[in-house]
Amino acid sequence: MITGPARTILGFSLVGCLALCDRLFKMAIEHSYFLEKRLGWRFFGIEQFHNPGVAFGIPIPLWLVLPLTIFFLIGLFIWTKKANSTKAAIACTAIFLGALSNAFDRVTYGYTIDYLRIANAIINVADLLILGGIIYLALQSQSRKN
Repeated sequence: MITGPARTILGFSLVGCLALCDRLFKMAIEHSYFLEKRLGWRFFGIEQFHNPGVAFGIPIPLWLVLPLTIFFLIGLFIWTKKANSTKAAIACTAIFLGALSNAFDRVTYGYTIDYLRIANAIINVADLLILGGIIYLALQSQSRKN
């Protein structure tokens, strides 16, 4: 079992690798090969989707999303620095890198690039980083209350 500093390095490295994979997948999915093409099955696969909204496709104008994202990223960066445990810092880093990747898409393209079809949703690895970090922090918070 991995413990101590090696576990910390592994955690941050995993989050960093997933964030890098998200950027690489987004670059690949923008290739013309994926226009009007779906790989996989009806409820699971890969396809190109340009999401002009935020989570769950909620339509919020870009002029409002970008300043809110910058504010959120700054706040999350500060919260990460003040995290009371290494695991919480890794979870905050996952949220930060996922949000940063999606923000990069919005600034560069005006939409977020999604590519993983799961049932009726199309998401990306950045979304999974954000969701995983939030779930971990929520469970951590809940366990401290009990």
